Amino acid sequence: MFRLQGMQPQRGPLTRLLTSLLLIGVAVIALFFGAIIIAILIGIAAIAFIFLYLRAWWLRRKLGLNVHPHHSRKRQDAGVTIEGEYTVEDGDNKGRDDH
Repeated sequence: MFRLQGMQPQRGPLTRLLTSLLLIGVAVIALFFGAIIIAILIGIAAIAFIFLYLRAWWLRRKLGLNVHPHHSRKRQDAGVTIEGEYTVEDGDNKGRDDH
């Protein structure tokens, strides 16, 4: 049998209530699975970050690279003073007598 467009069968209050409860249940389940998927993705990203961090740490240790900067604020008396003399030469005054 064909239905005319715009004509819907009359629904009772019990049918509307059951449909609403079903839609609410489906929405809750969808949100639950979405939260689980996001938690799994965050967990995978955290595991990958930890793995890459440990791998980089191991390579730096193996190659003997010390990439941590030494700040002078930590120990003030550990500095080294270099003394010396210097002469400023002006490129335009070469060959001229000093006045």
